[in-house]
Amino acid sequence: MRATVTQENFAKALNYVSKAISSNPSIPVLSNVLMEITKDTLILSTTDLEIGISTQIGADTKAPGKITVDAKTLSEFVNSLSSSGKLNVELEGKLLSVHNKMNSAEFNVVDAEEFPPLPETTGKADFKVKACAFAKSLQKVTFSSASDDSRPVLTGVLFEATKKRISMVGVDGFRLSKKVIDIERKKTDEFKHIVPARALNEVARIALDTCEEDDDLEVFILGDKNQMLFKVKDVEISTRLIEGEFPEYEQIMPKEAKYKFSADKESLAKTVKVVSIFARAAVGNKAIFEFMPEKNALKLSAQVADVGENESIVEVHDVEGDSLKTGYNVGFLSEMINAIEGEEVLFETNGVTAPGVFKDSEDKDFLHIIMPMRLD
Repeated sequence: MRATVTQENFAKALNYVSKAISSNPSIPVLSNVLMEITKDTLILSTTDLEIGISTQIGADTKAPGKITVDAKTLSEFVNSLSSSGKLNVELEGKLLSVHNKMNSAEFNVVDAEEFPPLPETTGKADFKVKACAFAKSLQKVTFSSASDDSRPVLTGVLFEATKKRISMVGVDGFRLSKKVIDIERKKTDEFKHIVPARALNEVARIALDTCEEDDDLEVFILGDKNQMLFKVKDVEISTRLIEGEFPEYEQIMPKEAKYKFSADKESLAKTVKVVSIFARAAVGNKAIFEFMPEKNALKLSAQVADVGENESIVEVHDVEGDSLKTGYNVGFLSEMINAIEGEEVLFETNGVTAPGVFKDSEDKDFLHIIMPMRLD
């Protein structure tokens, strides 16, 4: 097993696959990266049994073969070298040698047969989508998924597809994000799958790093293995699907709104940032959210015992309804604003205890819901 690769490509490939390495693996080989040298390619693969990432780079192959080596150590070594120049990769007995003119290292290896096989694509993709648009859409919903495993289905994003569109929904019990995008799909049957948000974050990260605006991303549904595989350029990300019943989120989506306004995104973002200085010390990270239509204003305030209080006002327009006073988690407000791409944030609600609906003035296919907090 022997080949020559460029340091830059090798380092980038290792950075991609490193995200699927477990910090506390159930079996030792899961700390390793599988390296396979073929005719003119070096293929790198990692998995933690939930997510698998595989990529390939060009190589000047002298002898094919495959082996596994500690991923963290190899990645740190390769990334520490100069970005210019080539690296020689060679298996010598039970040691993998990686060297150039100025640096060399040897790594203990584990047989490739001990590495769990990753799923492979079979046939045509179930659907295609523009990679950059898909990645940006994922970023608008994954942050609303739960981060703890107490309810596993909430750590995923619900994919609901028709022939031409797919909706993606993330919810953690306190907030919800929904984004709908166009897809290319020949099948006409509808499907629903819950995809781990953690895997989708890696899909978004890699897609945005590798793709041009018009590049496609392919999605394969491996039903017999209960897995989904995303292929973007030379990188494949596979993940187990989450089993269970996703919450009936449609039930919390308001059918009407008695209170409405729109606000400049940048002004609202600055106001939220100011109020968060006090709100982050309050119970539940709570900020008072007071709509004052008679003044075309929204007042955000926070009060913390033994610390102090503050209030800030942002101008609003297109107002409807009477005055309203409720409370929201200021961290949720900040993350919602970050997901808005347009210049205006649109707000709707049906009352003090009703969900708050936030929309993007330039994206009718996105909405975000935040549940209000008690004021007492």
